[in-house]
Amino acid sequence: MDRRAFVGAAASGALDRSAASDRVRVGFIGCGGRGRSLLSILSRCPDVDIPVICDAIGPRMEQAKAQLAKARFPQKPMTVVDYRRVLGWKDLDAVFIATTQHWHGLPFIHACQAGKHIYVEKPLSHTVAEGRAMVTAARKHGVIALVGTQQRAGAHYRKAVEIVRSGRLGKIGLVECWNYADRGPRAGRYPDSEPPPGYHWDLWLGPAPYVPFNRARLEHNWWFDYGGGVLGNWGPHHFDIVFWAMGVDAPATAVATGGKYVIDDLADTGDVMEASWEFPSFLLTFRQRSFSNFHHLQSRPRHYGICFYGRQATLVIDRFGYAIYSNSGSKPYRLYQFPLEPPVETMEGVQSADPGQAAAKGAQDGAFQRMFLDCVKQHRQPAVDLEFSHRVSVCGHLGNIAWLTRRRIQWDAKKETIPGDPEAARLLARPRRKGYELPKV
Repeated sequence: MDRRAFVGAAASGALDRSAASDRVRVGFIGCGGRGRSLLSILSRCPDVDIPVICDAIGPRMEQAKAQLAKARFPQKPMTVVDYRRVLGWKDLDAVFIATTQHWHGLPFIHACQAGKHIYVEKPLSHTVAEGRAMVTAARKHGVIALVGTQQRAGAHYRKAVEIVRSGRLGKIGLVECWNYADRGPRAGRYPDSEPPPGYHWDLWLGPAPYVPFNRARLEHNWWFDYGGGVLGNWGPHHFDIVFWAMGVDAPATAVATGGKYVIDDLADTGDVMEASWEFPSFLLTFRQRSFSNFHHLQSRPRHYGICFYGRQATLVIDRFGYAIYSNSGSKPYRLYQFPLEPPVETMEGVQSADPGQAAAKGAQDGAFQRMFLDCVKQHRQPAVDLEFSHRVSVCGHLGNIAWLTRRRIQWDAKKETIPGDPEAARLLARPRRKGYELPKV
């Protein structure tokens, strides 16, 4: 469908739209695994219409379209390859961006310029400079914007934050985050080839350097050109909770070590990393291991978690709950444990995308997206500020920069620069291919 016909169809009402004033019309950009999970959530909301979906990989759109046809509230979206056609859709209230990380910035800023409200998956940005441009654009155009750190919707996370901030744990000197899981072959090893039918490879690469098609690159989180490894993918979930609980917004330094020691794939991110950030009153650490399922805290055998180490007690938390351990005596003992069963948060018209995932996500998915939809309907900003989410993403970027440069870096949060280290400072932004530059904001 050419652009004139596309716009004409939208203007003529030929898209089977229900025009009730209390409905939210959502365009969807990015139909990969996370994108389809979000589409399942949205299609269970009786007040949401999804007239158009978009992806540079055609088969993913067809999967999403088939999924929506069988949803609780079935949808019949049009499929388009170019996200700009989504932003030009008549009467669209908001867009969801669930692309690879390197494709967050450009559609986000263009959506701001088009006056569309935005839900974007974490991390907010692919680089520090891109994230700052995104925040500036959202502020300038007055759009509602929310980053997908859905743990915020968990009742036990909110309660744990209250406990940390109350002083019950005593003075906290260390906060540790971790992700331990056997990721198998990760991206794997494949020869370069021609892209399969429906794979718009040049568009998928977008601002990243051009390379021949290789299916290993579709595992984008393992490549610095498209993502940020485990730290870039999982880090924002951890740091969102830590920054919130500890009342901080930026570290002073970052250092990281590790490497690619075990997994033999084509990707360039490490399979082991240990990173640390110094804050005025505590140390934050992140540990990653991508080839072993062993967990150092066997009482909570999850592949991720956060530990707040206080003078009086220690709190450990994951999406299944939390526990508090006293420091008194020669051996710690448990004082209180939130039930391991996920908290129940009922929302009219919203269910988990997959019943098998309900426990794994602790019922936080659904509630968080519902909050965004309600903010759009009520024309108010969400409680999680975009500037805060930008600073959370920056923490992960700084860890990756420290790992890439193999040295301790200083961070000037006010100026958003790395003083005295031009090589590290250059990594705060990335070169972008011609035609995919960020617009001036």
